[in-house]
Amino acid sequence: MDCYDRIDENARLWRYFHAGKNVLMLAPRRIGKTVLLNRLREESEGQGFHAIVLDVEGYRDEKAFFQQMCAAIQEEIGVGQAVIAALNERLKRVIHGAEVQGDWRNILLQTDWPVFADHLLTQLEAEKDGRPWLILVDEIPIFTLALLEETDGPRKAHDFLYTLRSLLQKHRKVLWLYTGSIGLDTLARRYGFEGALVDMEIFPLEPFNPTTAAGFLNHVASKSDCRFSPEAVARIIARLGWLAPYYLEKIAEAACDKTTAGQTIGTDAADQAADSLLELSRRTYWSTWREHLEKNFPEPERTHLFTILAEVAHGPAEGASVDSLLMALNRGGDPIGEAVLRDYLDTLEADGFLDGDVGRARFRFRMNLLREWWVRYVVTRGQA
Repeated sequence: MDCYDRIDENARLWRYFHAGKNVLMLAPRRIGKTVLLNRLREESEGQGFHAIVLDVEGYRDEKAFFQQMCAAIQEEIGVGQAVIAALNERLKRVIHGAEVQGDWRNILLQTDWPVFADHLLTQLEAEKDGRPWLILVDEIPIFTLALLEETDGPRKAHDFLYTLRSLLQKHRKVLWLYTGSIGLDTLARRYGFEGALVDMEIFPLEPFNPTTAAGFLNHVASKSDCRFSPEAVARIIARLGWLAPYYLEKIAEAACDKTTAGQTIGTDAADQAADSLLELSRRTYWSTWREHLEKNFPEPERTHLFTILAEVAHGPAEGASVDSLLMALNRGGDPIGEAVLRDYLDTLEADGFLDGDVGRARFRFRMNLLREWWVRYVVTRGQA
């Protein structure tokens, strides 16, 4: 996917980094966060930084986190190999003595990860060119959830994030951006480690506004020598509701596939393109939403989240009320109070599923097409 526009967001992030600030980017799935991270990495040299993108989804312990980080640094063209070679020497000299066998991987296995991480960041700061480093960490909330699933998980997650915070404070020439498709702020509030994030600038990555969405639709269409009528653009915006770049691109591509080059795409074609995204053959466009709940939340929370989404999916257009959601949750099993429900709703908002009204008395799906998909393929198949 193109990193279309995002000019203001990109500039604002670089202002933070040049001011020496670390960033927590809140970005629901399919909003373009990974594309933006790669853009920041590509621009880093021109901005006077070294940068790596570190995707930690699938890693389950702290040493794996820093092993992946070292591997990413090693791949950094022009400087990575030298950094890791110098790190090897530092670790052998300071930690285990010159007689230690193997490289940093062996030493990491034999060393407490906070000690290893401290030496790694010290080595990054010692680079002769003096350029600061930017560590762009994708899916750190999913990694944190993996820690929480371990024995004594809340303590492990707490210690990991607070140790990172102390390293951020100590090593000022190594800046960090945390992001992921789960709200790390929500996890921190639930498990009591919000203090680990207090020094970070909060940066919500928003969907496109209607003007940018219109430009993006025609940007995608231009690659097929097509264009959208203003009425077709308005129809797509209304059908989608929440203007995530990923789904705008998929609708535009589907509309172009059914349009002759040089033609204008009208409202009928726009509707057909939106409908086509709900076909079974395109289930991979949406299945990650369901898989996110199935993979990343334990029981009974997982079932409760599906129950809430089923109630909202079948609720009125203005949204399902808190009272109706409580009734749905309490049809069986242990009683669930409003405080727990509110916690679940915070999770579903942070993860991009739902939006609340001004008074947070009613909740509806953030994206209209996701609600249609949920009704068709999740609720009707007994998932909730």
